[in-house]
Amino acid sequence: MELIKHNNITYGFARDFKHDQKIRESFNSLTEAVFGFSLENWYHDGFWGDYYIPYSLIHNDKIVSNVSINKIEFDIEGERKSGIQIGTVMTDEKYRNKGLNKYLMEKIMHEWKDRTDFVYLFANDSVFDFYPKFKFKVVKEYQHSKTVDKHSTSSTWKKLNMEDPDDVTFLVGRIKDSNPIAKISMRNNVSLILFYCNWVKKNSIYYLEELDAIAIADFESDTLYLDDIFSIRPVNIDNLIHSISDERILRVVLGFTPLKDEGFEKHLLKGTDTLFMLKGTFEFFTNKHWMFPVLSHA
Repeated sequence: MELIKHNNITYGFARDFKHDQKIRESFNSLTEAVFGFSLENWYHDGFWGDYYIPYSLIHNDKIVSNVSINKIEFDIEGERKSGIQIGTVMTDEKYRNKGLNKYLMEKIMHEWKDRTDFVYLFANDSVFDFYPKFKFKVVKEYQHSKTVDKHSTSSTWKKLNMEDPDDVTFLVGRIKDSNPIAKISMRNNVSLILFYCNWVKKNSIYYLEELDAIAIADFESDTLYLDDIFSIRPVNIDNLIHSISDERILRVVLGFTPLKDEGFEKHLLKGTDTLFMLKGTFEFFTNKHWMFPVLSHA
């Protein structure tokens, strides 16, 4: 393990340690304390792949600060681009305000900023002043939505059970072979989608037999939140919306920017997190009224 000295304190530095049980357990203890989740099941299920790389500082045999990267590929208007998304930024409460995240960010930026098409992250209001120090700028996102015909009727569908290995295998296959349905479409990153599907979206996975498509969706009152669609064949989004909706649903909100947006309204996205992109790497995104898919957030 590499040793580094910061503010007269010696820390261990570790990266990409997913197969080191001791360090991984310490990492998960910190994610539990800061974010309320652990990546242990994700690891044991085989979905912690090579695209997710933590950079961590260790003191007294435990991880005290971390910044992770996610290597993500996107199809953007027919062109393949690679991005680095920064996430899992966290520091043990006793070690905050010591510049540890700053040290890790500088290390990551030095290593990656010239090796990828763009670098980005999502952050909340509490750290708005932190990322501009590294030449990140706030970039606006836009979300698409539309009114749903009140006479829509549900078609045949079933929920996929993430405790059933056959359902998991079926889902993984469809994600790998899916036809892009978004102007910004994440590719080759089953592991990140499975993180969601084994956690907050565990009960939100539907297979629509008539369309031979999988939808990740949530129903809240009269609104359908459609996060993503996985299908081998091209899918008409309106047909899928009508198939999965019942008489309660009056509106649908998309978690992605559809390839064909005719009939959809678009509005400035104002959520709990704000998109930051590294200066000089987001010209392709400017004035397009797009959003990164919600299931690509790390």
